[in-house]
Amino acid sequence: MRVRIKVKSLAVYAAYAAGVVFINYCAGGAPLALGLCFAMLACGANLFIPPAIYILAAIPSLNWIVMLIALFEGAFVCAVTAVYRRARRRIKYEYAAYMAIALAPFVAFSPWEGIRDLYFTDNAYIIKAVAAVAVILFSLFCLKAVYALFYRLCRCRLKSEEIICLALVFTVAGIGFYNLCGLCASLAAGAGLVVFAVRLYRDPAALAVACAAGLPLLCTTFDGTYVAAYCLLAAVCLLFLSAGRGAPGAVAAALGALFFYFSGAFSGGVAEGIIYGLLLAVFCLLPTLPTDKFMGELLCALRVKQAIPETFESRLRDQTSRKLFATSQVFREIENAFNNLDAAPGDDAMQGHALGEIRARLCTRCDRAERCARTDVYKGFARLLHSGIIKGKVSLVDLPEEVTTNCAHPAEVIAETNAALARLKKLHAEAESARSGRRLLANQAKGISEVLKSAAVDIARGGERLTEREKSIEQALAGAGICCTEVRAGGEDDGEIYLTVSGTAKAGQLAAGIGAATGRNYILRDKITYDGERTCYVFVRPPDYDAAFGVAFAVKDGERASGDTHSVIKINEHSFLMALCDGMGSGESAKRVSQTTISLIEAFFRAEMPAETVLETINKLMCFNRDESFTCIDIAAIDLNTLKAGFIKIGSPAGIIIKKDGIRVMESNSLPLGILESIRPTVCEEQLEDGDNVVFMSDGITSSFPSTTDLYAFLERLKPLNPQNLADEILAAAKKAAGGRAVDDMTVLAVRIFPHEG
Repeated sequence: MRVRIKVKSLAVYAAYAAGVVFINYCAGGAPLALGLCFAMLACGANLFIPPAIYILAAIPSLNWIVMLIALFEGAFVCAVTAVYRRARRRIKYEYAAYMAIALAPFVAFSPWEGIRDLYFTDNAYIIKAVAAVAVILFSLFCLKAVYALFYRLCRCRLKSEEIICLALVFTVAGIGFYNLCGLCASLAAGAGLVVFAVRLYRDPAALAVACAAGLPLLCTTFDGTYVAAYCLLAAVCLLFLSAGRGAPGAVAAALGALFFYFSGAFSGGVAEGIIYGLLLAVFCLLPTLPTDKFMGELLCALRVKQAIPETFESRLRDQTSRKLFATSQVFREIENAFNNLDAAPGDDAMQGHALGEIRARLCTRCDRAERCARTDVYKGFARLLHSGIIKGKVSLVDLPEEVTTNCAHPAEVIAETNAALARLKKLHAEAESARSGRRLLANQAKGISEVLKSAAVDIARGGERLTEREKSIEQALAGAGICCTEVRAGGEDDGEIYLTVSGTAKAGQLAAGIGAATGRNYILRDKITYDGERTCYVFVRPPDYDAAFGVAFAVKDGERASGDTHSVIKINEHSFLMALCDGMGSGESAKRVSQTTISLIEAFFRAEMPAETVLETINKLMCFNRDESFTCIDIAAIDLNTLKAGFIKIGSPAGIIIKKDGIRVMESNSLPLGILESIRPTVCEEQLEDGDNVVFMSDGITSSFPSTTDLYAFLERLKPLNPQNLADEILAAAKKAAGGRAVDDMTVLAVRIFPHEG
């Protein structure tokens, strides 16, 4: 039968064996290690291995009494543990009593004479009894320490009392190591521990480990120099950390050798010096073997994240996503309902209803109704009504032969037909108005549904497993020695990247790691510190191009407010929208109309609603106004990566793109918003280039020039330094052409495109 040996278990028992040996040497042979043995058994270790190691550790004493006592102690704690495990009970407060029983042979028969420096009586039994009490107390610390290592380490944050117990057990083992191996070996081992802590934490937290490494020497020699030396060593190693993973070990070995020489810690011969030098090099260079990725993963495992807040956040994200998606489906069903209800009565049905009304009004009181019913007079009524639908109104000359031959009341037929045509026209208008309203509401419901659905997908995206892109970022940062506990990247290739980093890290290093993983440049957008250990960094991909804006305006002479309103808003990190709205007329009324229109445009486009829905909704709202409120609009949405610009013009003057080699004119062929219930805006797309200037002007500017030819000639001569200078020059030229007066509200909005820096 094959025996499977787990590497983790082998490492645990090897560390336990070393601990037993060193702890036994702490107090000159007192059975302190029995506390560690019983703690291992109480915490679920193998029933036979810990007692066997404890018994074997007594063999080097070469004293059969000591070995028999160790055999009894090991066998007793093994038997007690076996009984409790068979009964499926845990050892609780009786733990100390069992330790006392196990130590009874030590007090009665052990040749141990105590520690000479701590003699307080000549009675050997009292000395051993006090030592037994110390062993029992130490075993309680061992129980807490072993439980923390077995069941809490890498699963949750250790409590302060658990850290204290671990430090005490480490100190006792370190004193035993000093008694067994000497000062130089202890200094070398402590230096190696400091190097390991520096590579693990990569921040001043390594200084705490350096202090702990000096505790055994402090307790043994009562000299604080070693603690100070370890702290100084940790600080120096932190300075050389960026030089590579081998640099801290090399620096520690060099400084350790200097400390050996100048402090007098070593005073032996050359051969002994070489041995201790090699020992120092081994201890200092061993911690440099693990990769930065391994050390980062180990630190992430030790710094356990709280599970409940993350679970709560994940469930809340999932619930919010579901609610948003369900709400988007509601608006989608609303859209479907309005589209299904859009079926208005057909033309044939409406004409048949109108014919029925004509017959009811004319023929029910006519004496010749029965006679006419046997003729084609009603076909004549239908032909007359059809002719009226085409012409809008009928007269006597439109009467068909079937009516003139058979009907005795042609004048009344004409009157009733025109009345029916009027009612039919009104019915058509009402049906079209209802259809238009339903279509508008359906489009709005569709736009809201798409926005909510997109938001639901983005929120749900946060709870998914790491994508390949996120994994590559995490690996790149780990390779750079950065402990990144969380990585989240936006669904799109250009989306935001969120990093949660333990400890401190420079934004430049993080951006370099992201760039190495994605092949793209990223910049820091935000930095949020959660606590003293974790910081969230938000990186975004900068656009390839940037834009500068300039605006110049003048209020019409005699008015207090301008009817022109402009806006420049950021849609997202890589695109923006510029708009100029010219309310018809001037003064407060025109200002109110243009500001309302601009506010609606900003709100809709920020929500990323479809452009056709935005314009149709605004136009419908303008038509609902009791006053004759018209407005002209220039809109441009520009992508700062591709430099593609989408232009929407509604009743506005020509838009201009000033290029290096001339100008490009974009004219509007549509009526202003608010005149007709249906609109057909002028839509076009242009490919911009580096250095292009986009210019929007209100009609107060264009009408001030004698002709558009003069305006275009003036613009072609301009060599603008910046968009603000360009806007000022155009406004000044327009006022000069108008005799120095502002004959209407004048506004110029200019944008210049240039490469993004950094």
